[in-house]
Amino acid sequence: MNSEPAEGEGAGESLSKLLLAHRKDPAARNICHQLLKLYPFRPWGRAYRLEEFVLLPVEEDPLNLTSLPLPASEVLILSRHVSRSGLPTLSVHVPGRPEEGRLAIAKPETVAGILRHLVLAKEEEDLPHRVCLEATHHGPVDLKVPVTFVEIGSGKEEWSREEAGRAVAKALLHPLPKGKRAVGVGGTHYSPAHTEAVLKTPYLVGHLFPKYSPITGELLEEAVKKTEGGAELILMDGEGMISQQRKVVEETSARLGIPKLTVRQALSQKL
Repeated sequence: MNSEPAEGEGAGESLSKLLLAHRKDPAARNICHQLLKLYPFRPWGRAYRLEEFVLLPVEEDPLNLTSLPLPASEVLILSRHVSRSGLPTLSVHVPGRPEEGRLAIAKPETVAGILRHLVLAKEEEDLPHRVCLEATHHGPVDLKVPVTFVEIGSGKEEWSREEAGRAVAKALLHPLPKGKRAVGVGGTHYSPAHTEAVLKTPYLVGHLFPKYSPITGELLEEAVKKTEGGAELILMDGEGMISQQRKVVEETSARLGIPKLTVRQALSQKL
């Protein structure tokens, strides 16, 4: 296939999964390069296509997107990650601005599938990187389809490291796992507890609000609604929550009629 669809062409399940790579982002360029080396993507208009996946290098920073550059069922944004620690990291998260009450649509199946395959790819590449979920943060928040960020961190050397780009590329093109969709609450920005739960249990986390992020019932309800298919429970880091969060979770769980569960309880269950 070598032609590009017209705007709005296609519908429903026939739409592609769009992989966006910002040309000015060295980590995105790295991952894009590795995808093209590892897999038989074919030129497709201004993009590249492999079955349901479309890889599109873009000039605009994806953080500022307000509309899709191509029709798609969901968007995966390839990106660099920056942290003060500079710790080598491979991470995945859903965007959103909780402080404004504005959240992107989450697809926990995508988040969990990528996280689990990042662990396998990190081992294959013999990387020292931690693999983790990140809390919900930054944009874009206005797209009408699920959005997931997949990132290499946390400094310039890591962004361009070939093995790291290859690990992310290996983690992207897999069938989605099945499980129970959850909104996560508590823990740190990198949430080792929720990361462990997604890796070891059937619970799949999309939006994640850490201990330092005060929440409201409205925000938690918005996170449930902004989970594709609807979130089925609230998954809590029981040891990593402030009292205000506990109260909001209790009230919102009762009001919405969805269960709450601690990570410890989840880990104690048999798969």
